[in-house]
Amino acid sequence: MIISSYANFFSLLIFSLFLIPAIVLGILGKKIKWYGIIISIPILCLLFGLTSKQMIQFAVFIVCETILIFSYYFFKKRATSEFVYYLTFALSMLPIFLLKMCVHVERFSFLGFLGVSYISFRIWQLIIEIHDEHIKTLSLPEMLYFITFFPTISCGPIDRFQRFKDDLEASIKPEEYLNDYLIFGIKKIFIGILYKFALAMLINTFVIEKLPAHAESFLGTLVYMYAYTFYLFFDFAGYSNLAIGTSYILGIKTPENFNKPFLARNMKEFWDRWHISLSKWFGDYLFSRFVLNTLRNGTFKSKKVASRCGYMLTMIVMGLWHGTYLFYVVYGIYQGLMLVITDVYLKSKVYRRFKKSKYYNVISRVICFQFIAIGMLLFSGYLFNF
Repeated sequence: MIISSYANFFSLLIFSLFLIPAIVLGILGKKIKWYGIIISIPILCLLFGLTSKQMIQFAVFIVCETILIFSYYFFKKRATSEFVYYLTFALSMLPIFLLKMCVHVERFSFLGFLGVSYISFRIWQLIIEIHDEHIKTLSLPEMLYFITFFPTISCGPIDRFQRFKDDLEASIKPEEYLNDYLIFGIKKIFIGILYKFALAMLINTFVIEKLPAHAESFLGTLVYMYAYTFYLFFDFAGYSNLAIGTSYILGIKTPENFNKPFLARNMKEFWDRWHISLSKWFGDYLFSRFVLNTLRNGTFKSKKVASRCGYMLTMIVMGLWHGTYLFYVVYGIYQGLMLVITDVYLKSKVYRRFKKSKYYNVISRVICFQFIAIGMLLFSGYLFNF
């Protein structure tokens, strides 16, 4: 038997049954850590299928990456070598690179498994944090639980290891668990059900599926653009709420992924509100490091230029991470340009005058939403589906 992660009510029922002992442990004031680690095994088997090709690929991937992480971890304790660090990082990226390329070769189309992209983010984070000496101790059970944490394995949110580890070790009193974990978690699950199985499903069924499979008219494209924008939000935010709610019940305060993104007044603010864990990951581990390193080595003398080049690089990489199709590349370039234009705008006299306007919030949000929707249209591939 194989279940899909939050794809239907049957999977929610299975997850709920596994969560009952965790709830009992939490109410009794006992640590949920080891129970969560133990039940990961049967749940992962249900998600992948015990003898499926996905499970075999997943197992091989996890074993190889675990060996790589701990090899670098023990090496780092004895010596420092930038070459070894970059080699380790490159090797950790090799599987996801090959999988992204294999989608274009029919004979290898079976390669790939659930959550490989989000697991990879956690693995890369561990390697970077070990290199930066932010991770002093690393245990095998905690590391495996972190990178394969089943509530968020498919689409995030992307957690940070030290924060995750702190939650694992925290002592939670019964009253605190009841109010701050269980009730909050159940609330998030119900919001997720509403978003994903009601609002997203209604938009998809009564709007998107009624439209042609590719652009045939300007009006049809416009309807699809707005419908898909809302559909993607409710579907993805619904999934995120389900994942967060499940995590809380297991004693893990997985970070939020959305914060009213369509109320953003500019594209910079949008990326602070949309897929927050992903944008923060790219911001911390790619954008900030790119800007800092290029300023240090003299590639750029102006922080402004370095930042704007950083926006383009970060968003193009983010587009390619979603896939190597042309529309993802175009989407990444578009988002990069939007951030550069926004940066220029926010430093202009026009912005300083406009932000004092009585209607600044309303007008800026309406205009920004149009740019958001155009980005979602590009992301959907609708214009490229010939």
